Amino acid sequence: MSSDNAYDISDLSQSVQERDERLAWMREHAPVHWDAKNGFWLLTRHADVVAVSKSPQTFSSVPKGPWHAFDGSGISIQALDGREHLAKRRIVSGLFTPRMVRRLEALARQVIEEAIDAVLPQGGCDFVDSLAVPVPMRVIAEMVGVADHDLDRFRQISDAVVLGVGHEGADTTGQAQAMGELIELFQGELEERRRAPRDDILTGLVRAADEGMLSQVPDAEKLGADELAFFGPFLVLAGNETTRHAIAHGMLELLRRPEAIARLREDPKLFATAADEVLRYTSIVRAMRRVAMEDTEIRGVKIREGESVVMVYASANRDADVFEAPFEFRVDRTPNEHVALGMGPHYCLGANLARMEIAVVLERIVARLPGLRLEPGTQPVARDHAIVRAVEKMPVVF
Repeated sequence: MSSDNAYDISDLSQSVQERDERLAWMREHAPVHWDAKNGFWLLTRHADVVAVSKSPQTFSSVPKGPWHAFDGSGISIQALDGREHLAKRRIVSGLFTPRMVRRLEALARQVIEEAIDAVLPQGGCDFVDSLAVPVPMRVIAEMVGVADHDLDRFRQISDAVVLGVGHEGADTTGQAQAMGELIELFQGELEERRRAPRDDILTGLVRAADEGMLSQVPDAEKLGADELAFFGPFLVLAGNETTRHAIAHGMLELLRRPEAIARLREDPKLFATAADEVLRYTSIVRAMRRVAMEDTEIRGVKIREGESVVMVYASANRDADVFEAPFEFRVDRTPNEHVALGMGPHYCLGANLARMEIAVVLERIVARLPGLRLEPGTQPVARDHAIVRAVEKMPVVF
């Protein structure tokens, strides 16, 4: 293999095996690779991804230069730097109190039990729709205050919002309509919390924005109503799509390894470490981008101001310098210093929530559906997506 055959992150037709072979070659021979076709640098080594992630002054998250359509979403604190990023991040991070997380875990357990009850008499289902979607979707609905609304409609809206981000050829008109409807729903709930506060995340969000949580950040201003409303779509994007696909891909990896399922049944405490291994091994988020704010170097390679660097998480999470037997799926892997949830100031705010949801869902499915397997003659149906390794359908029987 030569540099002419290096990994093309925009080529979504490549198999996982082909991707891994190309990335392994790049880690060894071209860890800092200029992708002339797409106009950015690819970083494939774990150490470089971590270093760039922890250097926001040199490598900015603000959308500039070539990358995916995700950069144009304009609603994510992932696309912010400095004081503004810190201020908004503190609002959200301060809402995940231990009591709130415990409540969401209880909700997750309730929802997955109900989902299993619903499909058990059928002897089979689409795993994605029936078992991977309900918990992340219901938890997000609770967090954005629409749990009492039509959940089917909420799913349609949230899916339309996600599909328009980083998906080549997406219907941006449909995304804009869905975004508007989601913001309208969220604004109504925020106003309701101002009138009648509750013990929930939305009430905490209103108080944080209105009553000085931002005062801890020098020169920070209070959030306006429109700005505050964008937290709803942000939470949908951050916490729904990625977790559902991690659950589906994680279950698929377990089905391929009956010995791993047997190990988890013997020691259910391992589901906590298994959740991290699911995140590492599947690397649902393909990559993230930064922009050089000044001329700099990585491994002696000159990166010029204004050039984009794309951190390939799927490669960093296979780096043999960090992970023993990186191509093995080990439910007891520890330590597990994967970058599937990011690193540095943009480390995933909902990391513990995602781990909890993955562990809870997989644990209950393994416990209650011991004969679960792929429906004979079928394979999971992938959906091409520039940011996320998405799975559309996964027929199973039990």
